[in-house]
Amino acid sequence: MEIVNTNDENSFDPTPRLKSSPIPIKFISFNRDDQNCVYCGEKYIEAFFCYQLYCQKCLSRYINDITDNNIYLDVFYANNIECSEHEISRTKVPQSIQECCGNCVKILCFKQINYHRISYDGTNKDFSALYNKVIESERNCKLCGKSLYQGTDEEIMEQFKLCSDCYIISSELIESTLVKKQISILYLPWWHKYYHCDICDSKLKSTSDCQKYCGNCYLFYVGCRYCLTTNILFGPTDQSKCKKCKRITLISGCIGLDDFILDNIIHDYLYNLEMNKFKNIVKNIDKYFISDDILRSIFSIKFKKEKSKIPGSFRWISFSQFTDVKEIAKGGYGIIYKATWSNKNNKNETVILKRFENSKNIGKYFLNELKSYQHYFKEDYTLSYIIKIYGFTKDPESEDYILVMKYAPNGDLHKYLQKNFANITWNKQKLFILYDISKGLETIHNKKFMHRDFHSGNILCDSGSIFDDIRSKNKHNDLRIGDLGLSQAVNNKSSNNEIYGVIPYIAPEIFKGSEFSKEADIYSLGMIMWELTTGCKPFDNVEHDHTLIYKILDGERPKITEDTPECYANLMK
Repeated sequence: MEIVNTNDENSFDPTPRLKSSPIPIKFISFNRDDQNCVYCGEKYIEAFFCYQLYCQKCLSRYINDITDNNIYLDVFYANNIECSEHEISRTKVPQSIQECCGNCVKILCFKQINYHRISYDGTNKDFSALYNKVIESERNCKLCGKSLYQGTDEEIMEQFKLCSDCYIISSELIESTLVKKQISILYLPWWHKYYHCDICDSKLKSTSDCQKYCGNCYLFYVGCRYCLTTNILFGPTDQSKCKKCKRITLISGCIGLDDFILDNIIHDYLYNLEMNKFKNIVKNIDKYFISDDILRSIFSIKFKKEKSKIPGSFRWISFSQFTDVKEIAKGGYGIIYKATWSNKNNKNETVILKRFENSKNIGKYFLNELKSYQHYFKEDYTLSYIIKIYGFTKDPESEDYILVMKYAPNGDLHKYLQKNFANITWNKQKLFILYDISKGLETIHNKKFMHRDFHSGNILCDSGSIFDDIRSKNKHNDLRIGDLGLSQAVNNKSSNNEIYGVIPYIAPEIFKGSEFSKEADIYSLGMIMWELTTGCKPFDNVEHDHTLIYKILDGERPKITEDTPECYANLMK
C-alpha cells in the first residue's frame, strides 16, 4: 500500500469505492458493550456470522429513507423468504442493501466494523450455503474485484479481509486547538466498535453516540456516522474532521485540559505515533489486511510496556465524573471535599477532593504536591504508607486544580485518637501505630525527601477498625501519610526562609532560621509520639502564637505523663 499525503485534502479518500451516506447511519453502536439502541431503545440483534450488533428497527428506517442505489455499506446480507410484508422476487437479486425490504433483510456481517473472524456454528441449515458463499466471496474484493486470497488455509479464509485499495489507513500531525502542541491523528477506514483502550486496555468512557476516550491515556476515538470511519486522536483538541466527508465533529471530554496537564502529566510518547514505524506497517500491506492485526501492530507491545511505566496516580479525571460534592474541611492551602466518583469501571467510589484555591495559574502548592507524589510513586505505585492518589481534575468554573485521593473513613489520626483513645493500649495498638507512622516517614526519607509539615492531621486512618489485637505479618498497614504540598527534596533548600506547618510540631531550629531537614521531621515525630500518650495535641491549652514559639525556643516541651513506658519516654526525648 502506498503512503498517502493526507495534507492534500482533495487527494485523500479512506474508502474511495464507497459513498458517504446522505443521512447518518444510526443502527450500529460505537460501543460493543451497548445492548440497546442508543437512538430508539430497541434491543440490538446480532449479525449471523460474527459478533456485531445492530438495531433492526433503525436499519429498516435507514433502508426506507435512502432513495438512490449508491453503495454506502460494505455488508453481507440476506432476505427472509418468509417475509409477510411483500412477495420476494426469485429472479431479481438486490444490488445494494437499500433495494431490500427493511423488514426482512438479515445482516450476515458488516465489513466496515472491525471484527476479524467469520464464524458460524452450523445449527441453521438455511444459512450454511450463505456461510460458504461469504467465505468464497472473501477471495476477492467485492468492491473492486481485486484478488485477495486464493489459498485453502481455513484460518485465513475465515478472516475479514480489507482490500488495500478500497480501505486506506493514514496518519498525520495536527495542531491541537486546545494546547500549544502537535498531536498525532490516526485515520481508520472502518468503524471502531471496541470499548477498551488500544494502549492500556482500560474501559473507554463514552461521551456521545460517536465519541469515546481513555481517561488514562487521553486517547480520543471519534467516529463519522456518514462514512463509518474513525479518527483516533493522541491528545486533546476540541474538534475532529472526517477525512472522507470533511464533516467536523466537536469533541467533548476535554474541558479543563491545558498545556500544564500535557507537559507535566501526559507523556509525549503516548501522543505521537512512531511515524517511521507506522509508514513501514502501511507500506508492507500487500493485497489486503485484517483491521485488528493492523491495530495491534500500530499499538505495539513495546508501546504498551512504555505506558505501563506511567504511575496510575497521574490520570486526568474529568470533573463531570464527580457528584455529591460536599465540603468537609478547610486547610492552609485549600478546601477538602468528600465526593462520589463514577470511576473508569463505572463503579461509584467515595473519594476526597483537595481543591487548591486560586490555582488556575498553577499554584505552587498544587504543583509541589503533585510533583512530590510523582517522585514517590515514580518506581512503585504500591507504596502502602502514602495515601493513594487517583489523579487530578480541574473545576471548569473556578479553574482551580483538584487532587483526587483515596477516602479515609476514620479521618486523621488526631480524630481517631479522640474517639478511641480509651481502647488503645500500650501492649499492642500504640506500638503498631508508631510503627506505621515511622515506616511512612522512613519511606519519604528513603526517597531523599522531607515532609516539612508532619503532624497528626496529616496522618490518615484508612479502614474501619484500624488495629486488631493480633496483627498478621502480611496485613497491610492502616495509616497513610498525606498532604505532601510542602514536601521537598533534601537537597532543595528553601530560598526564602519561610516557616511552614503547625507550631507545636515544628523543630526549634527552624524558628531560629535553619533550613528544614530530615531531623526536623524526626522532631515532629516526637510530638506525634507524645500525642499517642495523651490523646491530645501538644500545647493544645495555649494559643499557637509568637509567645509559644519563644517558650519552645527556651526549651519548653509537653510534659510526659507518668504512665508512659520509660523506653518510650526516652525515645521521645
